[in-house]
Amino acid sequence: MDKIIASATSVKEKLKVLEQNQKQLSNQEIEGVYKHIHTLGEDSLQLLSQALRLNVGNIFNDYQLFKKVSGSIRELDQVSMYLQYVERLQGQRVIQKELGFQSEKLIMEFRQQGNILQKLYLDTNDLNIQRQMIQMIIRLCPKDLSFNPELFSLMLIPFKCLQQPNHKDIELLDNLAAVLLMQCNGQGQTNQNQVHDWLVLISGIVQHAYEGNTLGLHILLRKISQDHLSELLIRHKNYMLDNYFKNSGDTIKIFQGLASHSITEEAIFIIKTVCQMFYNLVKEQNSSYHLDILKQIYQEFILTTILGNLQMISFGLDILDLLLYFIIGMSSIDQEPFKRSINLMASRLKLNASLKFITRDFITPRFQFLQIIEQHYNYLHQIDEFTKIYMIFKDKSSDYNRLPQLNKYYPWEFNSIKIDKTINQYIEQRDSNDFVGLENLTNTCFMNSILQSLYMTETFRKLVLQIQFPNSILQLTPQTSLWSCLKKLFTQLTYQKQGYCSPYELKRVLRQPYCNTNDQQDVGEFVHHFLEDLFEVMPDKQFKATIGNLFFGYQRQIIKCYNCVKSQPIYGQKEKFLGIDLHFSKSNKDDIISMIKRAYEEEQIEFTCERCREKTKKTYKSQQLLQLPSVLFMTIHRFTFDQSSQTMTKILTKVPFQFQIDFREAFPKNHLSSQDSVYNLYAFIVHLGKNSNSGHYICYARQLNKPDTWIAFDDTMISTFEYNSKQLDEELIVEETPYLLFYQNISGQPLIFNN
Repeated sequence: MDKIIASATSVKEKLKVLEQNQKQLSNQEIEGVYKHIHTLGEDSLQLLSQALRLNVGNIFNDYQLFKKVSGSIRELDQVSMYLQYVERLQGQRVIQKELGFQSEKLIMEFRQQGNILQKLYLDTNDLNIQRQMIQMIIRLCPKDLSFNPELFSLMLIPFKCLQQPNHKDIELLDNLAAVLLMQCNGQGQTNQNQVHDWLVLISGIVQHAYEGNTLGLHILLRKISQDHLSELLIRHKNYMLDNYFKNSGDTIKIFQGLASHSITEEAIFIIKTVCQMFYNLVKEQNSSYHLDILKQIYQEFILTTILGNLQMISFGLDILDLLLYFIIGMSSIDQEPFKRSINLMASRLKLNASLKFITRDFITPRFQFLQIIEQHYNYLHQIDEFTKIYMIFKDKSSDYNRLPQLNKYYPWEFNSIKIDKTINQYIEQRDSNDFVGLENLTNTCFMNSILQSLYMTETFRKLVLQIQFPNSILQLTPQTSLWSCLKKLFTQLTYQKQGYCSPYELKRVLRQPYCNTNDQQDVGEFVHHFLEDLFEVMPDKQFKATIGNLFFGYQRQIIKCYNCVKSQPIYGQKEKFLGIDLHFSKSNKDDIISMIKRAYEEEQIEFTCERCREKTKKTYKSQQLLQLPSVLFMTIHRFTFDQSSQTMTKILTKVPFQFQIDFREAFPKNHLSSQDSVYNLYAFIVHLGKNSNSGHYICYARQLNKPDTWIAFDDTMISTFEYNSKQLDEELIVEETPYLLFYQNISGQPLIFNN
């Protein structure tokens, strides 16, 4: 049957074949029919609709048959088509659950291929297709997306896709917002990664505000209580400040987005909470940087957007509280900006006073507001406009002792703060055992182990978290996207204390094949490519030099011709290198020092000398070290090609751990500096498995101030061990072989060779 349909050359002919042969088909034929339909791309929907309308094979009444049929579904709109028919039937929850499983499987595939936006049609301007996809996402949203955080992020996209929605679209987005919140709350079940989901949600709201997608963010905002907003902002304070509110320009743009559609209590609450965070940094750290941000917010947002909306009927007392924080707090620094805004305030309040339907309950808190600011600005009674408004509101106000009051006001006190302009402004690192893991995105343990090793490289971690680009992190460029994604991930790893983080956003900006493959990769090759790419896209010359000294060493090739009368070596150009490759000797009985020595031994080659012009075997080639980086990684090459089996095999020989290396032992003739020649092991990656075609990578790392505490980073699982070097050596099983070793110079400086 499927061959007959396949032989038909047009959709019309295929439909005719379906109608003529809809009955008396075997299960195998039915399965073949649907599998063929699933391969037809755009034409598949018309054929699939007809097959389901004709009830070809009666597949919904045979779960095992449907399971086989659904396993060949290739597009999400095919899932949606099945879903439309399933929902007409009673008692078919098991079928719907299977469709949900298949949709998740497809989304995972699309995510790995990097084309998920196209497959979900979220990059199209066709509103009908977008609505269809939103409806499907709502129906098929599983109860726990913690293993697939990208889908959760994708569910935020429709809030900015529908730029001019009608009332039905708003209702649709409202339903989607409810689904998102149910997911964050676990839908009555335990959400394994609620921390991540809530962070994605609050970040999405801030992103919408920055981009001006005001309707979408207000639909989301009104679903979250102020108490929960407070908890989210405080929990993710450092992440939000470092990635979104890191300068005055981005902050004001986000605040304007929050206030542009309508000034809601939720929007004012976020603005007030973020400003309080800035004030706390000014007060606790004497931060002139954050004081400057507050000054800019005061002049460019508070005294224009907020003060200019005093005539609004809908807002409550919270907006007056926000105004008081700034107007009174900033008066101790500079009264001029507010003095220039008096006329704006008077004109807005005059509009209030002229409206006949304004109640005393509305007038009274505004009169309280005028009273409070008058106490702090003693010149206000000299301004005619202010005096007139003050008297009008006083006459129209009620006995405010019987009405809701403005919150008890504790003004910001800038006079008592001593600003230290030399303070280094970077994120403080937590010092705790609350490390979190990384999600495995299908065979990405090689990437996760490197990322955790680099995160545990303290100098590098601080560098990533400090780095600032002229471009906003919300407007990524190809030059900054890799660094920005890494910074966001490191910030999450630093401040997230539960669940685990997803490296998916970072994975998407990696080079091929890492960005879209689900195949296991070599951890040694990946760290080379990753650090090389970071170095190349670094736009700041100063940071680029720092990265160079941190990870890159320098060497040159030397060729010695003993056939030549002139026995002087031929020196090659100075070259930059990453890491040292360590190889086993034929005896396979090696230690780290002997393997390092072997990497720089002379190798006999056949060579035509540039001086004597003779081709001779009396020539030796070697690499001469000029400089080792302050952070040095070394790869123990354990995979070798076996001629007899014609396969790559793994050398399982143990190499004794050497927690400290003194390079004077490996290079005694180089007269190395004693203070720069000692390196400590702080991280290593093991390969768990017996061959190169399979296996698993795990990172073990320690903080150098806690030398006997090792943390095992096994994707999402984190374990802590108290081991010295001998115990750690004995703990690893035979197949768990150290593959990549990370050492750090105890001086923090590169090691210079005197040749």
